[in-house]
Amino acid sequence: MFGISNTKVIFMLAAVVVASADVVVEDGSYVDAEPPIPYAFSYAAGRFPGHVDRTHSETRDEYGVIRGTFSYVDPRNQVRTVDYVADKQGFHPVLSKVAPSVTDTPAVAAAKALHLARWEKIAAEHARIAAERALLSKNNVNDDYQ
Repeated sequence: MFGISNTKVIFMLAAVVVASADVVVEDGSYVDAEPPIPYAFSYAAGRFPGHVDRTHSETRDEYGVIRGTFSYVDPRNQVRTVDYVADKQGFHPVLSKVAPSVTDTPAVAAAKALHLARWEKIAAEHARIAAERALLSKNNVNDDYQ
């Protein structure tokens, strides 16, 4: 109709779509064509309901700088927290190695003392029962050989 074939129209449309992509290659590097969209999220999770053993929160500002923090329980059962910033210069994590000091309240201290006393009583009872069984077992063995 205008001297343009269908193939040329499709090729020109494809070129327009490629030119309007979000990422443009300039000298082998990537440059965002549109400004970053700010966002924020956070979550807490655990291995079973009611138990939280990891958290994560993150935000990105209008300049594309991402700031966040995450915490987890390490194999030594210590809570580790990592604060980080990701910007044009890279990813910059900072690990918090200082465990928070925990002091028992008087109620917790009393509960621990009561628990320990009950545990010691049960352990003594189990030791007594084990000794009686060992004595009975020894006497039964001796009775069999007489």
